[in-house]
Amino acid sequence: MSPTTRVTVAPAARLVVLGFGPVAARLVDELLEEVIAGRIRLTIVGAEPEPAYQRIRIGDVSVGRLRPEDLAVSDVKQLRDLGVTVLTSARATEIDRAAQRVLLEGGDVVPYDRLVLATGAEPLMPTLEVETRRAGAIDAEVRVSQLPEGIMALRDMGDALRLAAAVRRAEPVVVLGGGVLGVEAALAIAEVGSPVTLVHRGNVPMGRQIDADAGMLLRRELISAGVKVRAAADITTVVSESGRLSAVRTSLGEKIPASLLVLCTGVRARDGLAAEAGLSTRWGVMTDAYCRSITDPRIFAIGDCATVDGREPTGLIAPGWAHAETAAEALCAELSLSRGVERDASGSPVRMRAGTGLDVILVKSKTLNVACAGTTDVDPWDPDSPSVSTWSDPKAGQYLRIVSEHDRLLGFVSVGMPRSAAELAMHAGRGTMPVADRTALLAAEHATREAQLGPDDVLCRCAGTTLSQVEDAAGCASSVAEVGEACRAGTGCGTCHSQIEKLLQPAQA
Repeated sequence: MSPTTRVTVAPAARLVVLGFGPVAARLVDELLEEVIAGRIRLTIVGAEPEPAYQRIRIGDVSVGRLRPEDLAVSDVKQLRDLGVTVLTSARATEIDRAAQRVLLEGGDVVPYDRLVLATGAEPLMPTLEVETRRAGAIDAEVRVSQLPEGIMALRDMGDALRLAAAVRRAEPVVVLGGGVLGVEAALAIAEVGSPVTLVHRGNVPMGRQIDADAGMLLRRELISAGVKVRAAADITTVVSESGRLSAVRTSLGEKIPASLLVLCTGVRARDGLAAEAGLSTRWGVMTDAYCRSITDPRIFAIGDCATVDGREPTGLIAPGWAHAETAAEALCAELSLSRGVERDASGSPVRMRAGTGLDVILVKSKTLNVACAGTTDVDPWDPDSPSVSTWSDPKAGQYLRIVSEHDRLLGFVSVGMPRSAAELAMHAGRGTMPVADRTALLAAEHATREAQLGPDDVLCRCAGTTLSQVEDAAGCASSVAEVGEACRAGTGCGTCHSQIEKLLQPAQA
């Protein structure tokens, strides 16, 4: 090279991520190599004071099983040392697409070449009337404002800590909403011995995910676990005693004592900023298959704030992580960056298995095993309906329904049958069918309580990590956390922790 030769170095691309939850953390992990190499200048803007944590497991914090720090998935100091700009307790107020910048509260401005929205979802808050009392007597007439202290949605760490305080004092809690979140919250509270009542509008809990018979068994199992259940009911009025919640009134005319009301009535994509900036939104920011906004190709959206290629947000962590990986690949391709491939302990590439399978819902509980996916509320006697196989033993707390058509698994629900649930979840994720003779599942259920996974079968559904990848990681690890650091298994909902612990036992012996 001659002395006069000049080398032009392309400036680092400015990438801004709005939101610092577990999906954003996964995106950061995917791009960290480019940041370290100086090819990307990464800025993360998080509204919460805490860095990314396993939001899906805050229920364990709310009942004292875990500490907040146990859920951390990002180390802010480490990220900053590696060159990432991390802003916590920072709220974006505007996306200026023309100038390619984000405006923050307080007047700060963050410019970008590419912007990723990972703002998640926000709770839907029902309208509640308030009955105000003082010293036991009505203080004012019923009105629809000035909600008392003690009403919350279980969405962030602050909510979990408030619920934990009420649980420690054994104060009565009412949970409104019979979906997955409501069922999990009520079960967790009951499992630690605190009084809890679940109020839901449907005839059975989880009525949108499972069929009526499974719902009836789930209702009975909830009651057996210590949850008081009020079905086909709603909360119409909250009773405020000197500014604090003391009770709720239901549409059934019942008054239920409550120091805390936990609202689990659904969520909506937090896409307000995107809509105000002129991006197309429908149940979230509308993107193509590469998580790129269909309105502005410089902006991406991932996780619960995104409708990716026409698919509405599911609220599950695995699809969000798949979005993060897809967006990282698209960003690197657009910016002409060579992205390294992450490998596990065996040297095999660690990849998400988004696939075309069904999204599986697993109820996180210490006492009750419930899993479901796809469509299960099908009339088995309709000659035009898909094939339905059902087995139930209500006294034993067991129920299984499989819905299929030709060579496709359309859906399943399993209550109290962990081995069958694991087997069917595996097939749902791979898009394959279980054995033709469904009685084989029942025989296996009572012969062993664990699904016999093959080396290439997925053990951790959240991370898409296979049994062989976890075994390789467990061979040089001493804890579930160390396995997670090596191959990401167990870093999502936590339902695979018991299987990982069993793989660790030979190494710890």
